[in-house]
Amino acid sequence: GVHTTASIGGADMPVVITVLNSYSGWALCAEGFMLNNNLLTIVGALIGSSGAILSYIMCVAMNRSIVNVLFGGYGTSSTGGGKAKEVTGVHTEVTLDGTVEMITAAKN
Repeated sequence: GVHTTASIGGADMPVVITVLNSYSGWALCAEGFMLNNNLLTIVGALIGSSGAILSYIMCVAMNRSIVNVLFGGYGTSSTGGGKAKEVTGVHTEVTLDGTVEMITAAKN
């Protein structure tokens, strides 16, 4: 789990959580096979397949492949080495009294 989630961030994390949920279902299914327990095998298969289907649906909704989500962050650094972004625009300071006055003067 640590290696899978180490390079994941942002909007990809829910997909990784459903993939890990699917992995736990497949592990339960394998445990059911080893113990010759039909209930564990069936429940594990249901959990594993539902997690895999949900992961696929989420990847389709984000217009990305599961491979891109899981392995897209490997080899990248978290600190940028480029030039810092310049701040442009006009800055207007507002005090608390000015904020209250603007809110009370607002129509909607």
